[in-house]
Amino acid sequence: MDYYSRSQLPILSFDKAPEYLEREDVRRILCEKPCNIVFVEVCEKLYGIVSRGDVSRARKAGNDKIPVNRNYSFIVGKQFMKAREIFREKTAIQEIPVIDREGRLMGMCSRTDDLLYLEYLEYSNPWEGNRYIRPFLEQLESVLFVRAPRGDTRREQIIDKWIAEFTKCGVQCGLIDFTELPEKQDEDTTILVVDEETNRAGYFVTEALDGSVYRSDNVHTFRTYERLMSDPSYDELIQKLADFGIKIYNLYYSEDENTEGRRRLWNGMRQWLEQPEARNVNPHVTPSSAQGFYGELNKGTYAAEVGKMYFSMESNGVYTRMKDIQSPYLNIVNGERVTAGQPAEADRTIWFFGPCIIIGSFVEDQHTIESFLQKRINEAGYSCRVVNCGCHETPYQEMIRITSTPMKPGDIVVMCVDNRPVAGTESVDMTEILDKNNAPVEWLLDNPVHCNHKVNALYADELFERMQRAGVLDAEVQPAEHPAMLTRDLAVNALYLDLHCNTFHPREGEVIGFVGIYGNPFTRGHRYLIETAAKQLDLLICQLIEDEIGAFTFAERLAMAIEGTRDLPNVMVVGSGPFQATRNVFQEYFVRIEPGDVSKSSSLDVQIFCEVVAKRLGVTYRFVGDEKHNPKMHAANENLKRILPAYGIHVVEIPRLQAQNQPISASTARSAAAAGDRETLLQHLPETTLRFIIGSDEQ
Repeated sequence: MDYYSRSQLPILSFDKAPEYLEREDVRRILCEKPCNIVFVEVCEKLYGIVSRGDVSRARKAGNDKIPVNRNYSFIVGKQFMKAREIFREKTAIQEIPVIDREGRLMGMCSRTDDLLYLEYLEYSNPWEGNRYIRPFLEQLESVLFVRAPRGDTRREQIIDKWIAEFTKCGVQCGLIDFTELPEKQDEDTTILVVDEETNRAGYFVTEALDGSVYRSDNVHTFRTYERLMSDPSYDELIQKLADFGIKIYNLYYSEDENTEGRRRLWNGMRQWLEQPEARNVNPHVTPSSAQGFYGELNKGTYAAEVGKMYFSMESNGVYTRMKDIQSPYLNIVNGERVTAGQPAEADRTIWFFGPCIIIGSFVEDQHTIESFLQKRINEAGYSCRVVNCGCHETPYQEMIRITSTPMKPGDIVVMCVDNRPVAGTESVDMTEILDKNNAPVEWLLDNPVHCNHKVNALYADELFERMQRAGVLDAEVQPAEHPAMLTRDLAVNALYLDLHCNTFHPREGEVIGFVGIYGNPFTRGHRYLIETAAKQLDLLICQLIEDEIGAFTFAERLAMAIEGTRDLPNVMVVGSGPFQATRNVFQEYFVRIEPGDVSKSSSLDVQIFCEVVAKRLGVTYRFVGDEKHNPKMHAANENLKRILPAYGIHVVEIPRLQAQNQPISASTARSAAAAGDRETLLQHLPETTLRFIIGSDEQ
């Protein structure tokens, strides 16, 4: 969560209460101060709001005037814990107005915290510490930055920093006003907007107000572009997976039209996009195309039900996956779509990763590529399980999903991540398959990954024949003592250390220690632990768990930890990435279980730390707080004491700091914050944390 002051918000003021707003007035104020909602004041008091949804509904109803929404959530004063509670309970709400006791607008709480993250990003030194950013920028010719609103120094400082770094790498940087965004987005040059609020305003103006299409493929926030700039790591990671004995097939489609068959296919797909109804239902099967698409299956409500299936996504705290569902045509269990005919056990697993074509967006369970492939495998008598891990997610999240999967040498991966050939894989061109089989254009929608059941069968046949020719379906499967380490060893380096610590090299004789905290929120106890440890070292690396399950987001906790240790020159605060102490490797930390159940996944977490992180960063001391009051965490500490000495790492346990004869606790601080107990907050939290809970005069 982040807080935006009144000066950053789009406000329309009136002397009399308006029932409706003029479309142009809304557009004008949004262009001056981009945001996801517009605030309406009457006689200097907040009267109502207008959201993107309000505008979209008015436009669809053919109304030029937009009704003012009087039914909205708000908080009185900077009750930031109350705002967090609203965000948790009402997932559709993205912004919450903050008013004073007289009803005057003070500011806004936003669910997104891009600006907060970007403000503290410089402390992790991304421009130098990330192995991939500078090579990426050196290949980039030009980019356009959207200017910050006039007087918005917070956004201006971040934009200026990014422009300076891009310019150092020879990138030609242009600046445009927000009013130019709808027009400039159709050009080839990449456009960067500083935060998600500005990005949402782009959707607001372009789609809701103007009725046009917002080019999210060409307009990126700084935070998403930071991930995009690390793309080269994916190719390297895939190559290393292949080197470990994982056979990888990469599905992609080429767009050249060098044969008559290809020209026929691409002309047909372009014609589908030109249908008036395609604009409203894309990427679903349109009523007029249903018969040609589904053929003999198109009976009753089949096309309406299967052609417009909705796949909900959820995060397990580490990566995005499909949300479980049970229905006649779509069944998802534990984030994996059901594969028809899948055996309970098999010698090897064929893992599928990727978006719509992998998910099977327009077909029922038995007609996915995975189900067709499983059928061919079963008929041929091979011992293989085909698993559908499809999901709509970014390439970075996809790589985390792949490397979080416990594979073993001899397993097979089929992926469709970035629609291009990838080194280390056997790339399979779907356009070539369609051309070779003279596939009717009616079997496709707008591109080769949006297809019907018959095309899926063609893709499955091609994969099966390639696998059979290569002999990978019955090759020897090598046992792995720790299958999860096979991929995570690679991932921790490629998707974490290379992104954050590439320029960090321990000096000879330097004593380096490590402490891991969750900091939910950062307390005086955390400060005591870190300060006590730092006094014994040349450098202390304080790793903050990035899991987002707590009351405070990672960006908030990062800001608290950095502010709370700013005066300690030998302390370096870093994020944990997705592979240290998250639900990906240490699920027991986040659920209520018996202490004895901690050992297994805690050991994996410790193994990753010892064999990858500590080895590369030169860590020889690990500090922990005394957790005798917490049986689960005490068991985890005992696990550290048992394993780390074998790697030459000393474990030092530090007694907990106390207040009123009780250990200082983050959970106690959260309870006090929810109850408004300022006295307890002052006992448990440093001043630097308090502003995230009760605000400050500067906000």
